[in-house]
Amino acid sequence: MMRPDLVAQHIAAMTTASTNLLRQMEDEGLRYRVIVNPEDTATLHVRVRELTPDLTQRIERCLAGMGMQVAVREE
Repeated sequence: MMRPDLVAQHIAAMTTASTNLLRQMEDEGLRYRVIVNPEDTATLHVRVRELTPDLTQRIERCLAGMGMQVAVREE
């Protein structure tokens, strides 16, 4: 089990990394929230306004390789 201080650092790092990776899509109008829950630090939850299947695929491709599961859902 990860120490609480490391959990917080992990969440901050994954949130920052995913935001950086999604920046181009955000510039194109993507509106989203990224959530990493302390109880499940292996999953990156992305909540998207006006989600389409194409956006889901683009987000999943963009965030692939981060070492986390990516769960994309409509907000």
